[in-house]
Amino acid sequence: MRRHTPDAFDTAVQKGNIWLKDIEQAGKLRSRFQAYAALRSVLHALRDCAPTAEAVKFSAQLPLMVKGVFFDGWKVSPKPLRLTRDEFDAHIGRSLKEQGGVEPAVALKAVLAALQHHVSPSVLRTFQLVLPREVREAVRVALLEIAARETAEKMGSSEWQAADMGGPFGE
Repeated sequence: MRRHTPDAFDTAVQKGNIWLKDIEQAGKLRSRFQAYAALRSVLHALRDCAPTAEAVKFSAQLPLMVKGVFFDGWKVSPKPLRLTRDEFDAHIGRSLKEQGGVEPAVALKAVLAALQHHVSPSVLRTFQLVLPREVREAVRVALLEIAARETAEKMGSSEWQAADMGGPFGE
């Protein structure tokens, strides 16, 4: 019997859904729609702050569907955006308005948790180094908070609350 879709497409959809599930769980989001909005907004903000060549190299680690999200609507510019922390949060927040209720900081941590889980540590570190100083610092702090949370969860700490990550509604 003939298949309607190539295996590569089925695999791409499956991997994309795994990423969305990981983001949804990491951010304690209400739906895959919010997870997709977080993924899209954070990837676009990171991409726009990185030099073109580095963004392309970074994308090589992403599965097909996530890579499509990463490149969707990209207008390559000769220079990357040099954003402050507040501008970076605002950049993420503009995309999130459509799926209200997700704070930029929550989206950033949820997507970074998925990236940390699925992308090689050396590629993630190298990509961080090409980001503007304040954006790089925001990413570094978010990754440290993710590591602290994971450590606390492994140790069974009951003191760690979802509110420490900001909760899906900035609670």
